[in-house]
Amino acid sequence: MLFSSVKLFAFAAFIVLALVGFGFYVAARGGWRRNGYFRTPAVILIVFGLFIAFQGLGNGVMLATIGIHIEDHPVAALTINGLAEILVMLAGTVLISRAARQNLLAVFRLEGIRETPALPYILALPIILVAQVGGSAVSAIWERLWKIFPQLYSVIDQYESAADKTMQGLVTATGPLDLALILLFVAIVPALAEETLFRGFAQTNIERSGRWHARPYIALFAASLLFAMVHGSLFKLPGLFVLGFTIGWMTYRTNNLFVGAVGHAINNGFIVAALYLSPEQISTKASAGLVGTEALSATDALWMLLLIIPVFALLLYFFARSTAALTARNNAEREVQALLWNPNLDYADDADFLD
Repeated sequence: MLFSSVKLFAFAAFIVLALVGFGFYVAARGGWRRNGYFRTPAVILIVFGLFIAFQGLGNGVMLATIGIHIEDHPVAALTINGLAEILVMLAGTVLISRAARQNLLAVFRLEGIRETPALPYILALPIILVAQVGGSAVSAIWERLWKIFPQLYSVIDQYESAADKTMQGLVTATGPLDLALILLFVAIVPALAEETLFRGFAQTNIERSGRWHARPYIALFAASLLFAMVHGSLFKLPGLFVLGFTIGWMTYRTNNLFVGAVGHAINNGFIVAALYLSPEQISTKASAGLVGTEALSATDALWMLLLIIPVFALLLYFFARSTAALTARNNAEREVQALLWNPNLDYADDADFLD
């Protein structure tokens, strides 16, 4: 072969990075903010910057306190990681929004809390579990496509298998107290911190920085892709995107960050509980995103999708029906239109446009 699969992948990555760099150059010339919100290139830079800071802080503290063998101190490692998420992803995002004089209720999608009925919270449970199964099937098919490039697949598989094994060891509880602490730092803390960053800051800023209209579905796609990418798993990328898109859509429909956070916490907590109750039945393909490729063949994955999709569509239909009357969902469009009529409006301290 003229090009090995690794060289071909490196060449493709170079082309993509060149295009991304050109896009950032064009965006910088047009300004990083619009309507008081960060535009998409700025959001991407901030998200990746915060994620790098989170990894640096968490890994640095772990290295200084418990050393490189984190598998010997799983609860301590998860505690440090969780605290780093709170400090960087949650608090850091809030500080950035505050420094930009943004309305925090709008940015972090807290406008719909009073309107949201109980049913969307209840429906979040089956929706996210079905999305998890569907995401695993999509990831299984995606992983098998990579076997077309055997050299590259082998390299990636070795890395991801090692990471998966380490993560499974960290999130497998050995007793009730361990289970409670792991649920806190694997399910609850990431749900709040990551939803603040992705469905709050990223999705809202991209949505409300449109030139003529709010851009809910562009924002939903971009925030979901960022969510999938930062988890650092090539094989699980499509499954994580499915989960992110599902959580983001529920958050958009309610304009309530906590509905998506409930779904996120359920997704993570389900696998932690399953590992605790029956660790031998769970694939070693668990990850930080908790979307496994499992031991599915491509045929089994396709059959699973055929069964899952109608159920998923029905659940989303009922969710849409239960949230149809919510008015806070339209706040983004109202704000953009108000700014077009009067560009001198400052919504940082004026929330009169909110219902």
